[in-house]
Amino acid sequence: MVNKIKSYFDDFTFHSRVMPVLVVSIPIILLWILKGIQTDTWVTNTIYTLVIIAFISFAAMAARERGKKFQNRMYDKLGAMPTTIVLRYSDKTYDEITKTRYHKKLNKSVEGVCLPIEPKDETRESDKYYESAMNWLRNYANSNRDKEPRVYQELKKYNYWRNLYGLKFFAIILYSLVGIREYFINDSFNWKELITKPYPQYMAFIFMIFSILMFVIFVNKSTVEKNSFDYAKSLIEVCERI
Repeated sequence: MVNKIKSYFDDFTFHSRVMPVLVVSIPIILLWILKGIQTDTWVTNTIYTLVIIAFISFAAMAARERGKKFQNRMYDKLGAMPTTIVLRYSDKTYDEITKTRYHKKLNKSVEGVCLPIEPKDETRESDKYYESAMNWLRNYANSNRDKEPRVYQELKKYNYWRNLYGLKFFAIILYSLVGIREYFINDSFNWKELITKPYPQYMAFIFMIFSILMFVIFVNKSTVEKNSFDYAKSLIEVCERI
């Protein structure tokens, strides 16, 4: 099924937009399996496959839009894009000597930019040159993907976490509703048995609680921010090879 879905999307779209949707869907799929809804006929039926592709396409676009809205808020909070921040002398991601080397290479390679080559020369106006230089570097890396595979991998990883975070609210609401349903349709729900004899009566409820906890703990703003800086670092380090 995953290979069939993958064939409908390009590599970037699948890993950065479709995969977050599939991750959100995993608990529901497990619930279907547990309850015996998923059968060989269901998996291989063309009509159902097309419906699933259509749903995933819509959900992937929704994930991207919500992810980009969070991204804009993150940039506002940081004061600039991570790709701009890592070029600033005021940022400590790289030492001054390394940063000066990168600035000199970009001044030589990118027409129309004049990056400061000493910390004392950096002003607020420098950001517009940093942004322009990183836009050039981004286009260079995208055009030379075979030579710069790490940049592409980091970009996919960042977009995956950004879009997954974009789906976080939807996922928690969905799992909560399913969990509440499981609680109320189980007339003999017993909290003690939930711990001592969870299988099979309480497994669906446990799946939902576990899924909520996983999203709350691991899908967070700091993870998205970390991956955005990982991408920025992989991009600026292209300067070592130009």
